Amino acid sequence: MSTALPDNASQDDNDALHSPVSILSGRLRIALGVLQGVLLYALYASWNAKSGLAMQPLLFVPALMLAAFLPIVAVSAIGHLSRRNLLIWLAALAVILCGLGVYDAWRADLSSLLPSAAGKACCDADMNGQPSVLPSATLFLLAVAGLFIAQAMMLAGDADGRRIASYRSYFEMAWKLLVQLLFATLFTGLFWLVLETGNALFSLIKLDFLGKLLEKSWFHIPVTTLAFSSALHLSDVRPQIVAGIRKLLLTLLSWLLPMATIVIGAFLLSILATGLEPLWQTRRATHVLLGATALLVVLINTVYQNGNHLTSGSHRFFTACLRVACLLPAPLVLLAVYSLGLRVAEYGWTVSRVAAATCALVAAMYAAGYALAALSRRDKLQRIASTNVLVSFAILIVFLALLSPLADPARIAVADQLHRLAAGKTVPERFDFHFLRFDGARFGVQELKRLSEQKNGPYPAAVEQKARQALASNNRWNREELDEIAPDAATNIRVHPAGRQLPKEFVAQDWRNDKQRWSLPSCMTRGDRQCDAYLVKPDPAGAEQVLVFDGNSMPALFASSDAGGTPWQLAGKLMVTPSCMEELKKTAERGALNWQLPLQRDIDINGVHLRMQVEQTVTKCAPDELKK
Repeated sequence: MSTALPDNASQDDNDALHSPVSILSGRLRIALGVLQGVLLYALYASWNAKSGLAMQPLLFVPALMLAAFLPIVAVSAIGHLSRRNLLIWLAALAVILCGLGVYDAWRADLSSLLPSAAGKACCDADMNGQPSVLPSATLFLLAVAGLFIAQAMMLAGDADGRRIASYRSYFEMAWKLLVQLLFATLFTGLFWLVLETGNALFSLIKLDFLGKLLEKSWFHIPVTTLAFSSALHLSDVRPQIVAGIRKLLLTLLSWLLPMATIVIGAFLLSILATGLEPLWQTRRATHVLLGATALLVVLINTVYQNGNHLTSGSHRFFTACLRVACLLPAPLVLLAVYSLGLRVAEYGWTVSRVAAATCALVAAMYAAGYALAALSRRDKLQRIASTNVLVSFAILIVFLALLSPLADPARIAVADQLHRLAAGKTVPERFDFHFLRFDGARFGVQELKRLSEQKNGPYPAAVEQKARQALASNNRWNREELDEIAPDAATNIRVHPAGRQLPKEFVAQDWRNDKQRWSLPSCMTRGDRQCDAYLVKPDPAGAEQVLVFDGNSMPALFASSDAGGTPWQLAGKLMVTPSCMEELKKTAERGALNWQLPLQRDIDINGVHLRMQVEQTVTKCAPDELKK
């Protein structure tokens, strides 16, 4: 499929570059790039000095959001929207960005809720030692995705002269904008590569003026924004090049759909033989299934494109693949929702589970629309187009809900966890106060404050004490100061085969104080994790040992100590591939493991124990090798 430009493309591009509209648009875009750089530098200087606007999060975050996004939107829209529509569009986006920025800053500002020491630490710095007045990663990422969708839909609607544009216009504008952004990012990266190369060359002759200049924020911030806006302008006035790149990109990606269809289809058929239990044991099934759904959605659209080319007979192969692929998201989403439901029913809502639920909602809309398109023989998959448009509007609504009080994941998760605590579904000893303090945002800290001040409340005194400790904590990575009660190994570890029990000394031991605690399975140091254990005898004449499986991590073998001190110790870990894990569990449950002597022996020299570690590489899982 050729992407060569017509013979008159160069002349057309030259005329476009020197047209009055192009010159005016170019000047405005360059001016906006410089203005954006100046604004970002001013905000950075305030943030770096911890003074001025940076000391007012409710003002700083909205200002940063406006400076980061509004000029780019304007650069992309100039020359495509009328002056009136452009001003209305920018004003609407400014209101939305300011509102979301104010709410984001408010929910993250804990200085007035925490005790003096922790409150000062929270206000001055985050976990990386930087001021905590920056927008959250969630706000930034969702703003990027949301603005991209909204900008493409706005430009397409204006080009068609109606509020809801044709799908062809949506497709053309969205992919054009995507290619432009990718090109601008690549251009900016190469621009800095040239500057760094120049710096390296000058440093060879002991001239460091360029290196010192590149280190100045008043230089590199405006220069970066200028390069990015210039690249957007250059790609906009050369539509033939953008169209050629888009055509090549879609052609290459479309050939991945048949392979993805075969792989995902084979996975779904394999579940019929293996069952769902191996899937749930990974504890990441929801994320993987939703990721596979997202991949299918992207590849389906690289083949479908605007839908017009599928009517020709030369695309029968891709049309057949497209119909099959459109049926695959439905079972993937059903499995993901079921997996997520199991986790929510057992442990309640968390921030990540609320986010996963919203992703599952969007994926379900895609799956339903695509399945209807595949099953309909009349409209030749035209339902894909209507599904894409409807889901795009739905995504914008979901983003606004997540970034506002309507469906704030932290607010929902905190309310659910407190409800589980009040209803007795979670015992106070197992309640995660660490989550309220560091992942519940303002809502979690407010609840901690209420729990710490309860008088004759419904919870035991230990709840009040732990809530007070959580409020005083300022290190999100240190769970020890919040988790004083050791995990219950008898509850966290499932013993196989059924009816067997772990040794009493093993269960009673506090593994959190073990010197090798960072190498231990998570269920032995945390109360919210589950593991599987098997009682094995590597030495037929010796005592039983405990083999613990923690997800896909290497199984850990524990042996009782004969030399006093700690009764049980970590003897080592088995190097095993994930594909061999299930067979290893089954063989261990039958008691059919064939233990071999080590290839080398440890050495004792005058009381100093030298341990020999054997490096092995497991290349395949041969079930018969486990039983020899």
